[in-house]
Amino acid sequence: MARFITSAFADEAAQDLSAQIAACKANGISAIEMRGVNGENVSDITPAQAKEFKRQLDAADIAVSSIGSRYGKCDFDFEEFKQTVEVANILEAQYIRMFSFYGGTREERFGWVKQMADYAASQGVKCCHENESHIYGESPEACKELLDFCGENLGCVFDFANFLGCGYDTMAAYELLKPYITYFHVKDYCTDWKQTVPAGWGAGRIAEILADFDESTYGNVWLSIEPHLKVFDGMDAFDPETKKKLEEKQAYATHEESFKAAADALHEVIAQAQPVAVGIVGFGGMGSGHMRNYLSGQNKGMRFVAAADIDPGRLEAAQECLPGIAVYGSAEALIAGGLCNAIVIATPHYFHPPIAIKALEAGLHVLTEKPAGVYTKQVREMNEAAAKSGKIFAIMYNQRSSPAHQKIREIMQSGAYGEVKRVVWIITNWYRTQAYYNSGGWRATWSGEGGGVLINQDPHQLDLWQWFCGMPNKITANCYEGKWHDIEVEDDVTIYAEYPNGATGLFVTTTGEAEGTNRLEIDMDRGKLIFEGGKITLKEFSCSTKEHIFGSGEGFGKIRSETRVIETGGNPVSDHAMVSNAFIRAVRNNDPGLLYARGEEGINGLSISNAAHLSAWLGRPVELPVDEDLYWAELQKKIAGSKAKAEAAQGVTMDLSKSFSGT
Repeated sequence: MARFITSAFADEAAQDLSAQIAACKANGISAIEMRGVNGENVSDITPAQAKEFKRQLDAADIAVSSIGSRYGKCDFDFEEFKQTVEVANILEAQYIRMFSFYGGTREERFGWVKQMADYAASQGVKCCHENESHIYGESPEACKELLDFCGENLGCVFDFANFLGCGYDTMAAYELLKPYITYFHVKDYCTDWKQTVPAGWGAGRIAEILADFDESTYGNVWLSIEPHLKVFDGMDAFDPETKKKLEEKQAYATHEESFKAAADALHEVIAQAQPVAVGIVGFGGMGSGHMRNYLSGQNKGMRFVAAADIDPGRLEAAQECLPGIAVYGSAEALIAGGLCNAIVIATPHYFHPPIAIKALEAGLHVLTEKPAGVYTKQVREMNEAAAKSGKIFAIMYNQRSSPAHQKIREIMQSGAYGEVKRVVWIITNWYRTQAYYNSGGWRATWSGEGGGVLINQDPHQLDLWQWFCGMPNKITANCYEGKWHDIEVEDDVTIYAEYPNGATGLFVTTTGEAEGTNRLEIDMDRGKLIFEGGKITLKEFSCSTKEHIFGSGEGFGKIRSETRVIETGGNPVSDHAMVSNAFIRAVRNNDPGLLYARGEEGINGLSISNAAHLSAWLGRPVELPVDEDLYWAELQKKIAGSKAKAEAAQGVTMDLSKSFSGT
């Protein structure tokens, strides 16, 4: 995959170098393609001047991507060109942009270009030919002919607008020249207006072409904006035709405005073109599952570029799955590596919040596996970090993507059947053997996992419960620890919930029933919903239950009802891929409304499980929101007697480089 790096012809913002630097900084541009500086064309500056410019650029941490020379639009002057090569080396520019001459025979033009390209290559600089009107390399075919003649010492600068302005289709030109392209000049062209426009506004198909180039190219690739949206000082010296066109239709009032418009368009087109670079933190069962979805083509708009785990064997597995993926021995190293725009957290539960906080503070988007964490106090800190960051924060509540679950949510949100009176969810089909619990030292321990069936198997159902019916305000629970297995955490639970409107709920779950049940019943004032075996049955009452109770004259009178079965389809890809794809869409559009579940919502289901644990530990009802300090104190008592390693017990406060291995 390519790594696109931004550059610009900053002389279109200002002539003074310090002002050019300021314009690049203000618009997120990391380099200058130097063409005009301090009133002079770059082809005329001396090595002494170049050294002073380099000092200024280094102080501002701005690179020079290329020398935007006029060679090929002027008479051939080899001695002057040699000086420009020296200037390029002083400025540490990799490339010199050039053209293929207006005059001379074909043989002369080819000879001049090759002589310059060969000399520059001998000095460690690559000449790159730009397509342009009236020069030899105006058409894509002529460009290819010249590039083939000059060989590897001549690169190709692909300019979208220049091809369009000369009447050539950019996609056809790209397909022909793709093997030769060194970097891109980014400006677009509206064929109706016959006018240069910001990237993405014209017929250049820029995002589509860059997306294809990204898929087939490795390494750094410069994208250099050449705005051409306003006449600027010095423009008549190299492009009088474009100057005349711009004078006829000035789209922007100031150079600053035109430069900003071009820069904004460049950033947007990169976001459209390049998949979001994602790192996996924890390459165990869930982390490798995300990789399998990706490799099977279920994920769109993303690419996995890095993986982190403290187990070297798992990192080897990641590299076997995806050769070339960067690997790190810690979450912190991956976050600091600079390769990722986003991470997926698939570690043991305690480490979801601290890793998410580190990533959010570093400016990365975060998708965390469920549960959000082990205790709400820690999760609340994570939510606060997400709010400060302004980044997309999501949780892998993949059950929300189920069409059936979405339909239940739609029914409940509609209010068509009145208030909830009672909800019962029997979810006992989590059968697990002792071998399952023995598969990892952190499993089924207070110090390693932070709970049993409630924290491992049921986070999805606890989330769906509150997603369908809202949050209860009081919980009473029995949580039997090690009832059916040799484990220290709960494997058999019954929760009794009370709601502010007087409704009640019952949630029954275990990992110890060989033939378990998954049945949800929601009784409402005007109907009853039953969900079992993937089928939604809805009983619609002819009147309000409350009204009938008090209005009917018959002691054993019954409400008439109609029963209908609601059919729902399946997802075209796995539900995990659905959530991942929604996360990527949200990142690319900077819109958390596109998520199935915002990360901040993870605290809701966790609040119910924390309340259930606390109720069982204290032997009394617990009101919501749960007393977070009390829960933490009681959890510490459990951790103190845990069978897992002492270091895992303190994992939430440990250096992240030593604190996790994938789940």
